[in-house]
Parts: sequence; structure tokens; C-alpha cells
Amino acid sequence: MDCSLSHNDTKYTGYWSVVSKAVEQILQSTLVTRVSFEQMYSIVYKSVCDGFSEKMYADLLGQCSRHLEHVDHSLHTHKQESDQQQDGDMTKFIMFFHEALESYLSAVQQITPIFAYMNKFYVEVTLRTSLQVQLLDLFRQKVADSRMDTIMGSIEDLLERPFALSPAAMSLLFRNLHCIGRGDYGRRYPKLFSRYVPGILPPMLESDIAAHIAETHELQSRLLAQGGAGAMQQGQKRRGDDDNYGPTFCAAVASQQQSAVPPDV
Repeated sequence: MDCSLSHNDTKYTGYWSVVSKAVEQILQSTLVTRVSFEQMYSIVYKSVCDGFSEKMYADLLGQCSRHLEHVDHSLHTHKQESDQQQDGDMTKFIMFFHEALESYLSAVQQITPIFAYMNKFYVEVTLRTSLQVQLLDLFRQKVADSRMDTIMGSIEDLLERPFALSPAAMSLLFRNLHCIGRGDYGRRYPKLFSRYVPGILPPMLESDIAAHIAETHELQSRLLAQGGAGAMQQGQKRRGDDDNYGPTFCAAVASQQQSAVPPDV
């Protein structure tokens, strides 16, 4: 019995040692050696067939959690550096957060196909969720939730200075946050999210038109004074204001989140 357990442990360690190195390279965005999808998928397939699904799932989430703890520590350092600046400029801190989220989402896109067999036959069947959702929730739990008030407050201040933040980067950041927050962040900070994510505010009523025009004129005047009317950021979006959002990873995840795994009959 003990020999059998020892053999199984050794077998799993062999599986995980190879896969974990590939996952680490993906998380660090340092693909020094090419990660073979076929090889990694095959190892995960064998691991699931040998009964190691639960252990591999726990080890994967543990590895991603440790990575995000390092990300959180780096964010803390960037925040301290921003606080020490005389002007209190939070631009570098916001952009570091944006890049960290983008990097992690890119990593999740590469990790989930490798573990697709484990996701299908363990995560979805046993845990009634998906690997993508669990990995995205990790970023929210380990990094985003505790910093949202600081991030939103900093962005609100920086938006008072046109072009301090790239409109394209902010649009992507808010859409990604809307995705990992499953809409909660949009409900908590509707004024900011409605700038970049359609559908945050209720449909515009006829009685809102005059106020919306006045708001737009005020924004135009402020930007003209700054000499940048041509690059004006859009005002608050309502349903139907902007249909120019192409398909994104987070859009696909949001669609999956809407389709809950059916319960046991």
C-alpha cells in the first residue's frame, strides 16, 4: 500500500514538475523556451486519467495565487513610490496595474487550453464552475478588490488632466475590470465605468437630453482650453451609445459566465 502511494506520488510529481514550469513561463511572460501545447495537454490528459485532477487543480490555483501575491507586492511598491512624489502623480501606478491585469489575462488565455481536459471532466463536472472563471476570480481576490477605491479615486483625479492617461488604455482597463468584477465594479463606480463600458447607466430618457448636451459642451470647453479638442474622451455612455467593441477575451468569458453549468437533475 505504501509502495503504491509512493509510486503515485512520484508519478504525479513527474507530471506536475513539467507542467508547472510551462505555467510559470506563461505567467512571467518569459517564454525562453517554446511551450509545446501538445506536450502539456498530453501530460494533463494523463494526469486526469490517472486520478490526479483534484491535486493538479489545487496546485495550479496555488501557483497562480503565489504569482498574484508577487504582483500585489509590486503594486504596493509602485503605490509607495507614487505617494513619495511631490505632485502625487499616480499615472505610473495606474499603468502598472493595467499592464499587470493585461499580462494576467493573456496568461489565462494560454493556460486554460492546456488544462481543457481537466476543466471539462473535473472543474465543470465536480465543482460546477470553469477554470477560466476561477483563474479570473483569483486576480480579483488577490489584487483588485482591496485596491479598487484607490484605483478609481486616482483615475478620477487624473481624468481632470486631459491626456494624462491614454483613452485607449483606459477603455481596455475598464472593460477588463468589468469582466473580472462580473459587473460589480460597474455598479460600485457607475460614473467612471459608464465612460468606457456601454450599458452601465440606464437608457437615456428624453428629459436627460438637455443635461447630456450641457455636460458635453462643458467637456468640450475644458478640453479646448487645454488645446486638445480633437482627442476628446467620450462622455458617459448609455445603452446603444457605442457598438464599436469587437470580440475580446473578457467578452467571451462574460458570455460563459451567463451560461451557468446545469445542476444535477
